[in-house]
Amino acid sequence: MDYWLIFFVFTGGLLDVASAQIRQYYFLNIPVEWTTAQTICRTNSTDLATIENTADVSAVLSTTTYAGKAWIGLYDDLLNSWRWSLNDSSFYGERETEFRNWQSGQPNNLNGQQYCVELVGGSHNGTWGDIECTATRHFVCYNGTVNGNVSYVKINNYLTWTEAQRYCREHHVDLASIRNQTENDIITNLTGSDFVWIGLHREKVWSDGSTSLFRHWATGQPNSGQERSYQHSQLQINRTK
Repeated sequence: MDYWLIFFVFTGGLLDVASAQIRQYYFLNIPVEWTTAQTICRTNSTDLATIENTADVSAVLSTTTYAGKAWIGLYDDLLNSWRWSLNDSSFYGERETEFRNWQSGQPNNLNGQQYCVELVGGSHNGTWGDIECTATRHFVCYNGTVNGNVSYVKINNYLTWTEAQRYCREHHVDLASIRNQTENDIITNLTGSDFVWIGLHREKVWSDGSTSLFRHWATGQPNSGQERSYQHSQLQINRTK
């Protein structure tokens, strides 16, 4: 076991110093697994460290002379972190954001890089799989509601998920959300035998619930190379003599 943990030393939130909010960090040199580190931090302080910018990176590095790996609060919740691109609560009824139609064995986050979702037509019958967001696919846009019925448009341009999202938002409403089996069947019929982007995607999340998208990955990371429901991040601390 060569992982160590970092956690906040304060319990009341960010500190205000000279009109700037500054996080305080503390380095604890106890080799434990991530979930144990999280429990220790929540019991004795606030939580595992959230890092929102390069200033936070510098602040963490200043807590110790240690060189090696240290747990931080960023983790990958493969089952519960999925969100629809269309973030309009009035569009969804009770539990409709939770509808899923995964293929057998999906999602699997192969190689730790699969954060977007494709719907697969043909013999796969409109089931879903997770895939790298940088892949290119045709896609389906939600085009609003007409006479109480949802309207979808299939776009036969090969784009990445982010490019498809941008296109749908500029020309229609958003990438398609699927709230139930009926809507899944409609989009499947529209798809034919194709592979298409839908609006479901996810991000890694922070232990304290922060929505920060700041990342400071080393070259080639993240690259779990495994299929796991939870994957945790560590900070690599390098020292120069």
